[in-house]
Amino acid sequence: MSDYAFDFLQSWIVENANAMNEDKDTAEHLANDWVWEAKTRGITKEDLIDAAGGNLNAYMLAELNRAVDHRVEDRH
Repeated sequence: MSDYAFDFLQSWIVENANAMNEDKDTAEHLANDWVWEAKTRGITKEDLIDAAGGNLNAYMLAELNRAVDHRVEDRH
């Protein structure tokens, strides 16, 4: 796995997840955005998939859920 690809996934989430909703369509759309932006940085789709544990959509959905949970916890 590419550490660069994994670092990219993590930083992209931090920069973009706060404005997103947690649903499957959003996760799929964001996964496509990830792939496009990663390509502009020389990261292949295969490296992203590997860095995401094999499934970009599932990884994005899990991260969106975690971001929402974190926001809910911060409100209490």
